[in-house]
Parts: sequence; C-alpha cells; structure tokens
Amino acid sequence: MRNVSSQKAGDLPRGVKSAVEQLLGRPIDADEEVSVVAVPPQQIPPAANRAAVAQKLEKFLDQRAQKSADVPDEELDGAIDDAVDRVRHRRR
Repeated sequence: MRNVSSQKAGDLPRGVKSAVEQLLGRPIDADEEVSVVAVPPQQIPPAANRAAVAQKLEKFLDQRAQKSADVPDEELDGAIDDAVDRVRHRRR
C-alpha cells in the first residue's frame, strides 16, 4: 500500500493537474514536482494546530529544497528512480 506519490506536474493528467492547481490556488509549471501523502486519521492534528503544523512542514520542505538546490535534476531523478525500483522489487 502506497502512502506517498510524487510526479512532475507535466506528467499529470489534465484533470489531476487542474485539481492540484485548485487546491494550491495557483497554476503549477510542468517542471514542478507534486507530492501527495496519505496518513492515518490518528496522525492528523486537531484543527487548531493544523496551521502551525502546516507552517512547520513548509519550513522543513523549504530547508530540504535548499539542501538539494545545487544537485542536478538528473542526479535527483536517478536517485529517486533507483529507490522506487528497490521498493518495487522488495514487494514482490
């Protein structure tokens, strides 16, 4: 069972891309990466804390993006492809 999915926006079907843009409230470029994470309900914070958690998550993701900013896209894509291949072969 997958809990995380990441794809380049340019690879998304038109309807999915449109739905993501609607959720984000802005257009997305074809070279942007879109990630979706599904978590069990007990891990979702109460409504009052969601904004604070979202800010912390956004800050964390921005820090991760800065750390990999100088890594070529081809190298990142290769590492992701290798990891996905390993996971797919373990599940069989």
